[in-house]
Amino acid sequence: MHRLLSWLAFQAALSVPGILAAPSDPVFDYVIVGGGTAGLTLASRLSENATVRVAIIEAGSFYELDTGNTSQIPSNAGLYNGKSQELTNPLVEWGFMTTPQAGINNQSVHYPRGKTLGGSSAVHAMAYQRPSIGSMDLWAERVDDDAWNWENTFPYFQKSIDFTPPNNAARFANSTPEYDPDALASGGELSLTHTNYAQPLSSWLAEAMEDVNIPNIPGFNGGHLNGSGWLIHTINQNEGIRESSETAFLAPILDRPNLALYNRTRAERILFRDNVATGVEVSELTTNKTFLLLARKEVIVTAGAFQSPQLLLVSGVGPASLLAEHDIPLVADRPGVGQNMQDHIFFGISYRVNVMTANSLAVPEVAAEAALLYSEDQAGPLSAPGGDYAAFEWLPAEFRDGLSEETEEDLAGLPSDWPEILYLSLPTYVGDFYNPLTEGPTDGYQYATLLATLLTPHSRGNISISSSRMADPPLINPNWLGEKMDIELMTAAFRRVRDIYGSSALDGVRIGEEYYPGSTVSDDDEEAIEEFVRANTYTVSHAVATCRMGTEGDESAVVDSQVRVADSSSFPFIPPSLPQSIVYMLAEKIADDIKSTW
Repeated sequence: MHRLLSWLAFQAALSVPGILAAPSDPVFDYVIVGGGTAGLTLASRLSENATVRVAIIEAGSFYELDTGNTSQIPSNAGLYNGKSQELTNPLVEWGFMTTPQAGINNQSVHYPRGKTLGGSSAVHAMAYQRPSIGSMDLWAERVDDDAWNWENTFPYFQKSIDFTPPNNAARFANSTPEYDPDALASGGELSLTHTNYAQPLSSWLAEAMEDVNIPNIPGFNGGHLNGSGWLIHTINQNEGIRESSETAFLAPILDRPNLALYNRTRAERILFRDNVATGVEVSELTTNKTFLLLARKEVIVTAGAFQSPQLLLVSGVGPASLLAEHDIPLVADRPGVGQNMQDHIFFGISYRVNVMTANSLAVPEVAAEAALLYSEDQAGPLSAPGGDYAAFEWLPAEFRDGLSEETEEDLAGLPSDWPEILYLSLPTYVGDFYNPLTEGPTDGYQYATLLATLLTPHSRGNISISSSRMADPPLINPNWLGEKMDIELMTAAFRRVRDIYGSSALDGVRIGEEYYPGSTVSDDDEEAIEEFVRANTYTVSHAVATCRMGTEGDESAVVDSQVRVADSSSFPFIPPSLPQSIVYMLAEKIADDIKSTW
Protein backbone atom coordinates (compact mmCIF):
# COMPACT_ATOMS: atom_id res chain seq x y z
CA MET A 1 0.00 0.00 0.00
CA HIS A 2 2.78 2.40 0.92
CA ARG A 3 4.62 1.50 -2.29
CA LEU A 4 1.57 2.38 -4.37
CA LEU A 5 1.03 5.71 -2.63
CA SER A 6 4.68 6.68 -3.02
CA TRP A 7 4.67 5.68 -6.69
CA LEU A 8 1.57 7.73 -7.39
CA ALA A 9 2.98 10.72 -5.56
CA PHE A 10 6.12 10.45 -7.67
CA GLN A 11 4.14 10.20 -10.89
CA ALA A 12 1.90 13.09 -9.88
CA ALA A 13 4.88 15.25 -9.02
CA LEU A 14 6.34 14.59 -12.45
CA SER A 15 3.18 14.83 -14.50
CA VAL A 16 0.70 17.23 -13.00
CA PRO A 17 2.39 20.62 -12.46
CA GLY A 18 3.75 20.75 -16.00
CA ILE A 19 0.30 20.53 -17.58
CA LEU A 20 -1.79 22.67 -15.26
CA ALA A 21 -1.07 25.81 -17.26
CA ALA A 22 -2.73 26.63 -20.58
CA PRO A 23 -1.01 24.47 -23.19
CA SER A 24 1.14 25.92 -25.95
CA ASP A 25 -0.66 23.52 -28.30
CA PRO A 26 -4.28 23.36 -27.12
CA VAL A 27 -5.51 21.14 -29.96
CA PHE A 28 -6.33 17.50 -29.20
CA ASP A 29 -8.12 14.76 -31.07
CA TYR A 30 -10.37 14.03 -28.10
CA VAL A 31 -11.24 16.20 -25.12
CA ILE A 32 -12.76 14.17 -22.29
CA VAL A 33 -14.75 16.10 -19.68
CA GLY A 34 -14.67 14.20 -16.39
CA GLY A 35 -11.91 11.97 -15.04
CA GLY A 36 -14.24 9.43 -13.45
CA THR A 37 -15.14 5.81 -14.06
CA ALA A 38 -15.96 6.17 -17.75
CA GLY A 39 -13.66 9.08 -18.55
CA LEU A 40 -10.41 7.46 -17.46
CA THR A 41 -11.31 4.15 -19.11
CA LEU A 42 -11.91 6.00 -22.37
CA ALA A 43 -8.72 8.03 -21.99
CA SER A 44 -6.69 4.87 -21.53
CA ARG A 45 -8.18 3.13 -24.56
CA LEU A 46 -8.10 6.11 -26.92
CA SER A 47 -4.52 7.05 -26.04
CA GLU A 48 -3.33 3.53 -26.88
CA ASN A 49 -2.85 4.98 -30.37
CA ALA A 50 0.33 7.06 -30.03
CA THR A 51 -0.70 9.30 -32.93
CA VAL A 52 -3.86 10.42 -31.12
CA ARG A 53 -3.77 13.28 -28.58
CA VAL A 54 -6.18 13.01 -25.63
CA ALA A 55 -6.98 15.58 -22.94
CA ILE A 56 -8.74 14.82 -19.64
CA ILE A 57 -10.48 17.58 -17.66
CA GLU A 58 -11.14 16.83 -13.98
CA ALA A 59 -12.15 19.20 -11.17
CA GLY A 60 -10.52 16.99 -8.54
CA SER A 61 -7.06 15.50 -8.25
CA PHE A 62 -5.41 12.34 -6.89
CA TYR A 63 -7.41 11.14 -3.89
CA GLU A 64 -4.35 9.35 -2.51
CA LEU A 65 -2.62 12.72 -2.20
CA ASP A 66 -5.66 14.71 -1.06
CA THR A 67 -6.91 12.33 1.64
CA GLY A 68 -3.99 10.00 2.26
CA ASN A 69 -5.13 6.40 2.60
CA THR A 70 -8.64 7.35 3.72
CA SER A 71 -10.14 6.58 0.32
CA GLN A 72 -7.91 3.55 -0.18
CA ILE A 73 -8.89 1.55 2.91
CA PRO A 74 -11.98 -0.51 1.99
CA SER A 75 -13.69 -0.23 5.38
CA ASN A 76 -13.94 3.54 4.85
CA ALA A 77 -16.35 3.02 1.95
CA GLY A 78 -19.32 4.56 3.78
CA LEU A 79 -17.65 7.78 4.93
CA TYR A 80 -19.65 10.01 2.59
CA ASN A 81 -22.99 8.18 2.72
CA GLY A 82 -25.71 9.91 4.67
CA LYS A 83 -28.34 12.61 4.41
CA SER A 84 -26.31 15.21 6.32
CA GLN A 85 -24.10 17.57 4.33
CA GLU A 86 -21.53 17.11 7.08
CA LEU A 87 -20.68 13.81 5.39
CA THR A 88 -18.46 15.27 2.70
CA ASN A 89 -14.87 16.23 2.03
CA PRO A 90 -14.58 19.01 -0.57
CA LEU A 91 -11.24 17.64 -1.77
CA VAL A 92 -12.82 14.44 -3.10
CA GLU A 93 -16.63 14.79 -2.96
CA TRP A 94 -18.97 17.44 -4.36
CA GLY A 95 -21.26 17.81 -1.34
CA PHE A 96 -24.39 18.08 -3.48
CA MET A 97 -27.79 18.44 -1.80
CA THR A 98 -31.09 17.50 -3.42
CA THR A 99 -34.06 19.78 -3.65
CA PRO A 100 -36.73 19.03 -0.98
CA GLN A 101 -38.22 15.62 -1.78
CA ALA A 102 -41.96 15.28 -1.25
CA GLY A 103 -41.76 11.47 -1.29
CA ILE A 104 -39.47 11.40 1.76
CA ASN A 105 -41.26 14.02 3.85
CA ASN A 106 -39.70 17.05 2.12
CA GLN A 107 -36.18 16.18 3.21
CA SER A 108 -33.30 17.78 1.31
CA VAL A 109 -30.43 15.31 1.52
CA HIS A 110 -26.77 14.92 0.66
CA TYR A 111 -26.15 13.03 -2.57
CA PRO A 112 -22.58 11.62 -2.68
CA ARG A 113 -20.61 12.19 -5.91
CA GLY A 114 -16.88 11.76 -6.43
CA LYS A 115 -14.87 14.91 -7.15
CA THR A 116 -11.51 13.30 -7.78
CA LEU A 117 -9.62 11.30 -10.35
CA GLY A 118 -11.59 8.09 -10.43
CA GLY A 119 -14.85 9.93 -9.80
CA SER A 120 -17.36 7.93 -7.81
CA SER A 121 -15.27 4.78 -8.26
CA ALA A 122 -12.95 6.43 -5.71
CA VAL A 123 -15.63 6.94 -3.05
CA HIS A 124 -18.36 4.32 -3.48
CA ALA A 125 -18.70 0.92 -1.80
CA MET A 126 -16.75 -0.96 -4.50
CA ALA A 127 -19.32 -3.75 -5.07
CA TYR A 128 -19.24 -5.11 -8.62
CA GLN A 129 -22.25 -6.94 -10.05
CA ARG A 130 -23.70 -7.15 -13.54
CA PRO A 131 -27.28 -6.76 -14.80
CA SER A 132 -29.56 -9.57 -15.90
CA ILE A 133 -29.56 -10.94 -19.42
CA GLY A 134 -33.12 -9.75 -20.00
CA SER A 135 -32.39 -6.19 -18.87
CA MET A 136 -29.54 -5.81 -21.37
CA ASP A 137 -31.68 -7.31 -24.12
CA LEU A 138 -34.34 -4.72 -23.23
CA TRP A 139 -31.65 -2.01 -23.45
CA ALA A 140 -30.91 -3.11 -27.01
CA GLU A 141 -34.61 -3.08 -27.82
CA ARG A 142 -35.11 0.42 -26.40
CA VAL A 143 -32.28 1.91 -28.46
CA ASP A 144 -33.02 -0.28 -31.51
CA ASP A 145 -29.46 -1.59 -31.62
CA ASP A 146 -28.52 -5.22 -30.96
CA ALA A 147 -24.98 -4.13 -30.16
CA TRP A 148 -26.29 -3.39 -26.65
CA ASN A 149 -27.81 -6.80 -25.90
CA TRP A 150 -26.31 -9.19 -23.35
CA GLU A 151 -24.52 -11.38 -25.87
CA ASN A 152 -22.80 -8.46 -27.56
CA THR A 153 -21.94 -6.48 -24.43
CA PHE A 154 -20.62 -9.45 -22.44
CA PRO A 155 -17.14 -9.24 -24.04
CA TYR A 156 -16.96 -5.59 -22.95
CA PHE A 157 -17.93 -6.48 -19.38
CA GLN A 158 -15.05 -8.95 -19.46
CA LYS A 159 -12.48 -6.75 -21.19
CA SER A 160 -11.69 -4.46 -18.24
CA ILE A 161 -11.43 -6.94 -15.43
CA ASP A 162 -8.72 -8.96 -13.72
CA PHE A 163 -10.43 -11.33 -11.30
CA THR A 164 -8.42 -12.92 -8.50
CA PRO A 165 -10.06 -15.91 -6.75
CA PRO A 166 -10.81 -15.45 -3.05
CA ASN A 167 -8.10 -15.93 -0.46
CA ASN A 168 -10.16 -18.34 1.63
CA ALA A 169 -7.34 -18.78 4.14
CA ALA A 170 -7.87 -15.16 5.19
CA ARG A 171 -11.65 -15.57 5.57
CA PHE A 172 -13.73 -17.16 8.32
CA ALA A 173 -14.90 -20.76 8.10
CA ASN A 174 -18.23 -21.20 6.28
CA SER A 175 -17.59 -18.09 4.19
CA THR A 176 -16.09 -19.63 1.05
CA PRO A 177 -17.75 -17.84 -1.88
CA GLU A 178 -19.22 -19.62 -4.84
CA TYR A 179 -18.57 -17.93 -8.17
CA ASP A 180 -18.81 -18.68 -11.88
CA PRO A 181 -15.27 -18.67 -13.32
CA ASP A 182 -16.66 -18.41 -16.86
CA ALA A 183 -18.19 -15.03 -15.96
CA LEU A 184 -15.00 -13.52 -14.54
CA ALA A 185 -12.04 -12.85 -16.80
CA SER A 186 -8.44 -12.18 -15.90
CA GLY A 187 -5.77 -10.05 -17.53
CA GLY A 188 -7.64 -6.75 -17.66
CA GLU A 189 -6.82 -3.54 -15.84
CA LEU A 190 -9.49 -3.53 -13.12
CA SER A 191 -8.78 -5.73 -10.09
CA LEU A 192 -11.76 -7.71 -8.78
CA THR A 193 -11.89 -10.15 -5.89
CA HIS A 194 -13.81 -11.31 -2.87
CA THR A 195 -12.60 -9.46 0.19
CA ASN A 196 -9.93 -10.88 2.50
CA TYR A 197 -12.40 -10.59 5.37
CA ALA A 198 -15.92 -12.01 5.56
CA GLN A 199 -18.38 -10.25 7.82
CA PRO A 200 -19.20 -12.77 10.59
CA LEU A 201 -22.95 -12.26 10.21
CA SER A 202 -22.95 -13.03 6.49
CA SER A 203 -22.49 -16.80 6.77
CA TRP A 204 -25.52 -16.87 9.09
CA LEU A 205 -27.47 -14.75 6.65
CA ALA A 206 -26.63 -17.17 3.84
CA GLU A 207 -28.43 -19.90 5.77
CA ALA A 208 -31.35 -17.58 6.49
CA MET A 209 -31.77 -16.81 2.78
CA GLU A 210 -31.94 -20.52 2.00
CA ASP A 211 -34.47 -20.92 4.79
CA VAL A 212 -36.81 -18.31 3.24
CA ASN A 213 -36.45 -19.82 -0.26
CA ILE A 214 -33.82 -17.50 -1.71
CA PRO A 215 -31.29 -20.05 -3.01
CA ASN A 216 -27.56 -19.59 -3.02
CA ILE A 217 -26.18 -18.99 -6.53
CA PRO A 218 -22.60 -18.70 -7.84
CA GLY A 219 -22.35 -14.93 -7.87
CA PHE A 220 -24.07 -12.19 -9.82
CA ASN A 221 -21.95 -11.71 -12.93
CA GLY A 222 -23.20 -14.27 -15.43
CA GLY A 223 -26.52 -12.56 -16.17
CA HIS A 224 -28.58 -14.47 -13.59
CA LEU A 225 -29.46 -12.57 -10.41
CA ASN A 226 -32.34 -14.16 -8.54
CA GLY A 227 -30.75 -15.78 -5.52
CA SER A 228 -28.21 -14.98 -2.81
CA GLY A 229 -24.43 -14.96 -2.67
CA TRP A 230 -21.19 -13.22 -1.83
CA LEU A 231 -20.42 -10.00 -3.66
CA ILE A 232 -17.12 -9.29 -5.35
CA HIS A 233 -15.49 -5.88 -5.08
CA THR A 234 -13.09 -3.63 -6.96
CA ILE A 235 -10.24 -4.28 -4.55
CA ASN A 236 -6.60 -5.10 -5.19
CA GLN A 237 -6.27 -8.29 -3.16
CA ASN A 238 -2.50 -8.18 -2.77
CA GLU A 239 -2.41 -4.57 -1.57
CA GLY A 240 -5.76 -4.71 0.21
CA ILE A 241 -6.83 -1.34 -1.19
CA ARG A 242 -9.57 0.15 -3.34
CA GLU A 243 -9.25 -0.26 -7.09
CA SER A 244 -10.70 2.73 -8.95
CA SER A 245 -10.56 3.84 -12.56
CA GLU A 246 -7.64 6.05 -11.48
CA THR A 247 -5.52 3.20 -10.14
CA ALA A 248 -6.59 0.76 -12.86
CA PHE A 249 -6.59 2.92 -15.98
CA LEU A 250 -4.80 6.23 -15.32
CA ALA A 251 -1.86 5.49 -13.04
CA PRO A 252 -0.22 3.00 -15.44
CA ILE A 253 -0.36 5.44 -18.40
CA LEU A 254 0.57 8.79 -16.86
CA ASP A 255 3.81 8.82 -18.83
CA ARG A 256 2.13 8.60 -22.24
CA PRO A 257 3.27 11.72 -24.13
CA ASN A 258 -0.02 11.89 -26.06
CA LEU A 259 -2.11 12.14 -22.86
CA ALA A 260 -2.65 15.47 -21.10
CA LEU A 261 -4.24 15.61 -17.66
CA TYR A 262 -5.88 18.84 -16.49
CA ASN A 263 -6.73 18.15 -12.88
CA ARG A 264 -8.20 20.77 -10.52
CA THR A 265 -9.71 22.16 -13.70
CA ARG A 266 -13.41 22.74 -14.35
CA ALA A 267 -15.14 22.58 -17.70
CA GLU A 268 -17.18 25.78 -18.08
CA ARG A 269 -18.89 25.17 -21.41
CA ILE A 270 -18.62 23.26 -24.64
CA LEU A 271 -17.69 25.39 -27.65
CA PHE A 272 -19.70 25.10 -30.86
CA ARG A 273 -19.20 26.40 -34.39
CA ASP A 274 -22.14 25.94 -36.74
CA ASN A 275 -23.59 23.51 -34.17
CA VAL A 276 -20.47 21.34 -34.26
CA ALA A 277 -18.55 20.90 -31.00
CA THR A 278 -15.03 22.28 -31.37
CA GLY A 279 -13.67 22.25 -27.82
CA VAL A 280 -14.19 23.15 -24.19
CA GLU A 281 -13.65 26.34 -22.19
CA VAL A 282 -12.02 25.47 -18.87
CA SER A 283 -10.95 27.19 -15.65
CA GLU A 284 -7.99 26.28 -13.46
CA LEU A 285 -9.47 26.11 -9.98
CA THR A 286 -6.15 26.97 -8.30
CA THR A 287 -5.55 30.17 -10.30
CA ASN A 288 -8.98 31.00 -11.77
CA LYS A 289 -7.34 31.29 -15.19
CA THR A 290 -9.53 30.40 -18.16
CA PHE A 291 -8.36 28.88 -21.43
CA LEU A 292 -9.57 26.68 -24.29
CA LEU A 293 -8.95 23.05 -25.16
CA LEU A 294 -9.87 22.31 -28.76
CA ALA A 295 -11.01 18.99 -30.23
CA ARG A 296 -10.25 17.91 -33.79
CA LYS A 297 -12.59 14.94 -33.58
CA GLU A 298 -14.84 14.78 -30.51
CA VAL A 299 -15.75 16.28 -27.18
CA ILE A 300 -16.63 13.34 -24.92
CA VAL A 301 -18.76 14.17 -21.87
CA THR A 302 -18.27 11.86 -18.89
CA ALA A 303 -19.09 14.20 -16.02
CA GLY A 304 -21.70 11.93 -14.44
CA ALA A 305 -25.47 11.84 -14.12
CA PHE A 306 -25.66 15.35 -12.64
CA GLN A 307 -22.92 17.36 -14.31
CA SER A 308 -23.11 15.88 -17.80
CA PRO A 309 -26.61 17.33 -18.27
CA GLN A 310 -25.56 20.50 -16.45
CA LEU A 311 -22.66 21.03 -18.85
CA LEU A 312 -24.87 20.44 -21.87
CA LEU A 313 -27.44 22.90 -20.53
CA VAL A 314 -25.02 25.75 -19.82
CA SER A 315 -23.51 25.11 -23.27
CA GLY A 316 -26.85 25.62 -25.01
CA VAL A 317 -27.98 22.03 -25.51
CA GLY A 318 -31.27 21.26 -23.78
CA PRO A 319 -34.89 22.39 -23.47
CA ALA A 320 -35.16 25.73 -25.26
CA SER A 321 -37.48 27.22 -22.64
CA LEU A 322 -35.07 26.46 -19.77
CA LEU A 323 -32.10 27.89 -21.65
CA ALA A 324 -34.06 31.06 -22.40
CA GLU A 325 -34.76 31.52 -18.67
CA HIS A 326 -31.02 31.80 -18.07
CA ASP A 327 -30.14 33.76 -21.23
CA ILE A 328 -28.14 30.86 -22.62
CA PRO A 329 -27.83 30.97 -26.43
CA LEU A 330 -29.58 27.97 -27.96
CA VAL A 331 -27.37 25.52 -29.84
CA ALA A 332 -29.77 22.57 -29.99
CA ASP A 333 -33.27 22.17 -28.54
CA ARG A 334 -33.03 18.84 -26.73
CA PRO A 335 -36.00 18.43 -24.33
CA GLY A 336 -34.55 15.22 -22.85
CA VAL A 337 -31.41 16.76 -21.35
CA GLY A 338 -31.69 16.53 -17.57
CA GLN A 339 -34.93 14.52 -17.67
CA ASN A 340 -35.78 10.89 -16.91
CA MET A 341 -33.51 10.53 -13.86
CA GLN A 342 -33.83 7.12 -12.21
CA ASP A 343 -32.20 5.92 -9.03
CA HIS A 344 -32.06 3.02 -6.60
CA ILE A 345 -33.20 3.70 -3.05
CA PHE A 346 -33.09 1.69 0.16
CA PHE A 347 -33.98 1.58 3.85
CA GLY A 348 -32.74 -0.64 6.65
CA ILE A 349 -34.05 -2.62 9.62
CA SER A 350 -31.57 -3.23 12.45
CA TYR A 351 -31.01 -5.88 15.11
CA ARG A 352 -28.60 -6.53 17.93
CA VAL A 353 -26.38 -9.52 17.18
CA ASN A 354 -23.81 -11.56 19.06
CA VAL A 355 -21.07 -11.56 16.41
CA MET A 356 -18.47 -8.92 15.66
CA THR A 357 -19.63 -5.95 13.60
CA ALA A 358 -18.21 -2.53 12.81
CA ASN A 359 -19.32 -1.43 16.27
CA SER A 360 -16.37 -3.38 17.68
CA LEU A 361 -13.98 -0.88 16.12
CA ALA A 362 -15.15 1.72 18.64
CA VAL A 363 -13.10 -0.22 21.22
CA PRO A 364 -9.50 1.10 21.01
CA GLU A 365 -7.89 -2.29 21.54
CA VAL A 366 -9.99 -3.89 18.80
CA ALA A 367 -9.30 -1.02 16.43
CA ALA A 368 -5.55 -1.27 17.06
CA GLU A 369 -5.57 -5.01 16.43
CA ALA A 370 -7.54 -4.50 13.21
CA ALA A 371 -5.10 -1.83 12.02
CA LEU A 372 -2.14 -4.12 12.65
CA LEU A 373 -3.78 -7.03 10.83
CA TYR A 374 -4.57 -4.80 7.88
CA SER A 375 -1.11 -3.26 7.74
CA GLU A 376 0.74 -6.57 7.95
CA ASP A 377 -1.55 -8.98 6.09
CA GLN A 378 -4.05 -6.79 4.17
CA ALA A 379 -6.75 -8.71 6.02
CA GLY A 380 -9.24 -8.26 8.85
CA PRO A 381 -12.21 -5.88 9.10
CA LEU A 382 -10.38 -2.88 7.58
CA SER A 383 -9.80 -4.83 4.36
CA ALA A 384 -13.51 -5.03 3.51
CA PRO A 385 -16.41 -2.64 2.95
CA GLY A 386 -19.45 -3.42 5.06
CA GLY A 387 -21.77 -5.11 2.59
CA ASP A 388 -20.44 -8.45 1.35
CA TYR A 389 -23.56 -10.65 1.15
CA ALA A 390 -26.57 -9.90 -1.04
CA ALA A 391 -29.78 -11.43 -2.33
CA PHE A 392 -32.03 -10.59 -5.27
CA GLU A 393 -35.63 -11.69 -5.65
CA TRP A 394 -39.05 -11.22 -7.16
CA LEU A 395 -41.20 -10.78 -4.06
CA PRO A 396 -43.02 -14.01 -3.12
CA ALA A 397 -46.81 -14.24 -3.47
CA GLU A 398 -47.46 -13.90 0.27
CA PHE A 399 -45.91 -10.41 0.22
CA ARG A 400 -47.79 -9.12 -2.82
CA ASP A 401 -51.23 -8.59 -1.28
CA GLY A 402 -50.63 -4.84 -1.02
CA LEU A 403 -49.65 -4.41 -4.66
CA SER A 404 -52.30 -2.79 -6.81
CA GLU A 405 -53.42 -4.22 -10.13
CA GLU A 406 -51.75 -1.28 -11.86
CA THR A 407 -48.43 -2.03 -10.15
CA GLU A 408 -48.60 -5.71 -11.05
CA GLU A 409 -49.33 -4.82 -14.68
CA ASP A 410 -46.32 -2.49 -14.83
CA LEU A 411 -44.05 -5.12 -13.29
CA ALA A 412 -45.31 -7.75 -15.72
CA GLY A 413 -43.85 -5.65 -18.53
CA LEU A 414 -40.31 -6.20 -17.27
CA PRO A 415 -38.15 -9.15 -18.35
CA SER A 416 -38.82 -12.25 -16.27
CA ASP A 417 -35.25 -12.31 -14.91
CA TRP A 418 -35.46 -8.76 -13.52
CA PRO A 419 -35.63 -8.91 -9.69
CA GLU A 420 -37.67 -6.35 -7.78
CA ILE A 421 -35.67 -6.13 -4.55
CA LEU A 422 -32.01 -6.38 -3.55
CA TYR A 423 -31.20 -7.21 0.08
CA LEU A 424 -27.78 -6.25 1.42
CA SER A 425 -26.36 -7.04 4.83
CA LEU A 426 -24.47 -4.30 6.68
CA PRO A 427 -22.48 -4.88 9.90
CA THR A 428 -23.64 -1.66 11.53
CA TYR A 429 -26.64 0.50 12.43
CA VAL A 430 -27.82 3.12 9.92
CA GLY A 431 -31.13 4.36 11.37
CA ASP A 432 -32.67 7.01 9.13
CA PHE A 433 -29.33 7.55 7.31
CA TYR A 434 -28.99 11.14 8.53
CA ASN A 435 -25.46 10.57 9.84
CA PRO A 436 -24.66 6.88 10.32
CA LEU A 437 -21.17 7.76 11.58
CA THR A 438 -22.38 9.63 14.65
CA GLU A 439 -25.98 8.65 15.33
CA GLY A 440 -25.73 4.94 16.10
CA PRO A 441 -26.20 3.41 19.55
CA THR A 442 -23.26 3.62 21.94
CA ASP A 443 -24.43 0.98 24.41
CA GLY A 444 -21.71 -1.57 23.71
CA TYR A 445 -23.88 -3.95 21.68
CA GLN A 446 -23.12 -5.17 18.17
CA TYR A 447 -25.62 -4.06 15.50
CA ALA A 448 -26.45 -5.30 12.03
CA THR A 449 -28.80 -4.00 9.36
CA LEU A 450 -30.53 -5.63 6.42
CA LEU A 451 -31.11 -3.13 3.62
CA ALA A 452 -33.93 -3.45 1.09
CA THR A 453 -33.22 -1.80 -2.27
CA LEU A 454 -35.87 -1.04 -4.89
CA LEU A 455 -34.71 -2.31 -8.30
CA THR A 456 -37.83 -1.34 -10.27
CA PRO A 457 -38.26 2.39 -9.59
CA HIS A 458 -41.18 3.89 -11.46
CA SER A 459 -40.54 7.46 -10.28
CA ARG A 460 -38.63 9.81 -12.56
CA GLY A 461 -36.66 12.84 -11.44
CA ASN A 462 -34.73 15.55 -13.23
CA ILE A 463 -31.60 17.69 -13.20
CA SER A 464 -31.86 21.41 -13.84
CA ILE A 465 -29.77 24.55 -13.45
CA SER A 466 -30.03 27.66 -11.30
CA SER A 467 -27.73 29.75 -13.51
CA SER A 468 -25.60 29.65 -16.64
CA ARG A 469 -22.47 28.81 -14.60
CA MET A 470 -20.90 25.44 -13.88
CA ALA A 471 -19.62 26.94 -10.63
CA ASP A 472 -23.17 26.82 -9.27
CA PRO A 473 -24.35 23.32 -8.29
CA PRO A 474 -27.05 21.65 -10.39
CA LEU A 475 -30.59 21.37 -9.08
CA ILE A 476 -31.03 17.70 -8.24
CA ASN A 477 -34.61 16.43 -8.01
CA PRO A 478 -34.64 12.60 -7.84
CA ASN A 479 -38.40 12.46 -7.06
CA TRP A 480 -37.90 9.39 -4.86
CA LEU A 481 -41.13 7.55 -3.96
CA GLY A 482 -43.02 9.91 -6.22
CA GLU A 483 -45.10 7.09 -7.68
CA LYS A 484 -47.53 4.72 -5.95
CA MET A 485 -45.82 1.64 -7.38
CA ASP A 486 -42.58 2.45 -5.57
CA ILE A 487 -44.10 2.92 -2.13
CA GLU A 488 -46.17 -0.26 -2.56
CA LEU A 489 -43.06 -2.31 -3.32
CA MET A 490 -41.02 -0.77 -0.52
CA THR A 491 -43.82 -1.45 1.95
CA ALA A 492 -43.91 -5.09 0.83
CA ALA A 493 -40.10 -5.25 1.10
CA PHE A 494 -40.33 -3.99 4.69
CA ARG A 495 -42.40 -7.04 5.63
CA ARG A 496 -40.08 -9.34 3.69
CA VAL A 497 -36.99 -8.04 5.55
CA ARG A 498 -38.71 -8.87 8.83
CA ASP A 499 -39.50 -12.31 7.48
CA ILE A 500 -35.85 -12.91 6.57
CA TYR A 501 -34.57 -11.73 9.93
CA GLY A 502 -37.20 -13.89 11.62
CA SER A 503 -35.70 -17.04 10.10
CA SER A 504 -34.82 -19.72 12.63
CA ALA A 505 -31.40 -19.83 10.95
CA LEU A 506 -30.62 -16.55 12.72
CA ASP A 507 -31.76 -17.68 16.17
CA GLY A 508 -28.17 -18.29 17.19
CA VAL A 509 -27.00 -14.79 16.33
CA ARG A 510 -30.00 -12.49 16.83
CA ILE A 511 -30.30 -10.85 20.27
CA GLY A 512 -33.81 -10.04 21.43
CA GLU A 513 -36.46 -8.36 19.35
CA GLU A 514 -35.99 -6.04 16.40
CA TYR A 515 -34.12 -2.93 17.52
CA TYR A 516 -35.07 -0.46 14.77
CA PRO A 517 -37.81 0.45 14.12
CA GLY A 518 -39.02 -2.15 16.61
CA SER A 519 -42.53 -2.65 17.92
CA THR A 520 -43.55 0.94 17.17
CA VAL A 521 -44.20 -0.19 13.58
CA SER A 522 -46.61 -3.11 13.34
CA ASP A 523 -46.83 -5.40 10.31
CA ASP A 524 -50.58 -4.80 10.37
CA ASP A 525 -50.29 -1.01 10.25
CA GLU A 526 -49.92 -0.05 6.59
CA GLU A 527 -49.81 3.65 7.40
CA ALA A 528 -47.04 3.23 9.97
CA ILE A 529 -44.93 1.15 7.57
CA GLU A 530 -45.32 3.73 4.82
CA GLU A 531 -44.39 6.49 7.26
CA PHE A 532 -41.27 4.56 8.26
CA VAL A 533 -40.28 3.94 4.64
CA ARG A 534 -40.67 7.61 3.71
CA ALA A 535 -38.71 8.83 6.73
CA ASN A 536 -35.88 6.32 6.37
CA THR A 537 -35.37 5.95 2.63
CA TYR A 538 -32.06 7.11 1.18
CA THR A 539 -30.23 6.88 -2.13
CA VAL A 540 -27.85 4.11 -3.13
CA SER A 541 -26.23 6.81 -5.33
CA HIS A 542 -27.07 5.10 -8.61
CA ALA A 543 -28.47 8.06 -10.58
CA VAL A 544 -28.70 7.36 -14.31
CA ALA A 545 -30.47 8.25 -17.58
CA THR A 546 -30.37 12.07 -17.40
CA CYS A 547 -28.95 12.21 -20.95
CA ARG A 548 -30.37 8.92 -22.04
CA MET A 549 -29.57 7.30 -25.34
CA GLY A 550 -32.40 6.32 -27.64
CA THR A 551 -33.46 6.33 -31.25
CA GLU A 552 -33.52 9.38 -33.47
CA GLY A 553 -37.30 9.44 -33.38
CA ASP A 554 -37.36 9.59 -29.58
CA GLU A 555 -37.76 13.25 -28.61
CA SER A 556 -36.98 12.56 -24.95
CA ALA A 557 -33.63 10.95 -25.77
CA VAL A 558 -30.41 12.91 -26.10
CA VAL A 559 -29.19 12.07 -29.58
CA ASP A 560 -26.56 14.41 -30.97
CA SER A 561 -23.69 13.35 -33.17
CA GLN A 562 -21.75 16.50 -32.33
CA VAL A 563 -21.16 15.70 -28.64
CA ARG A 564 -20.78 12.16 -27.29
CA VAL A 565 -22.12 11.45 -23.78
CA ALA A 566 -20.52 8.29 -22.40
CA ASP A 567 -21.36 7.73 -18.74
CA SER A 568 -24.26 6.62 -16.53
CA SER A 569 -26.31 9.61 -17.68
CA SER A 570 -26.59 7.94 -21.09
CA PHE A 571 -28.26 4.73 -19.82
CA PRO A 572 -31.75 4.39 -21.36
CA PHE A 573 -33.06 3.21 -17.97
CA ILE A 574 -31.75 1.86 -14.68
CA PRO A 575 -31.07 -1.89 -14.87
CA PRO A 576 -31.28 -4.21 -11.83
CA SER A 577 -27.60 -3.79 -11.15
CA LEU A 578 -25.02 -1.77 -9.31
CA PRO A 579 -24.02 0.59 -12.16
CA GLN A 580 -20.24 0.32 -11.79
CA SER A 581 -19.92 -2.75 -14.02
CA ILE A 582 -22.13 -1.21 -16.70
CA VAL A 583 -20.18 2.06 -16.79
CA TYR A 584 -16.91 0.21 -17.39
CA MET A 585 -18.60 -1.90 -20.08
CA LEU A 586 -20.10 1.18 -21.72
CA ALA A 587 -16.75 2.98 -21.77
CA GLU A 588 -15.04 -0.03 -23.32
CA LYS A 589 -17.70 -0.34 -26.01
CA ILE A 590 -17.78 3.36 -26.82
CA ALA A 591 -13.98 3.45 -27.05
CA ASP A 592 -14.21 0.82 -29.78
CA ASP A 593 -17.06 2.72 -31.44
CA ILE A 594 -14.96 5.89 -31.50
CA LYS A 595 -11.94 4.07 -32.91
CA SER A 596 -14.04 2.57 -35.68
CA THR A 597 -15.58 5.97 -36.47
CA TRP A 598 -12.26 7.77 -36.89
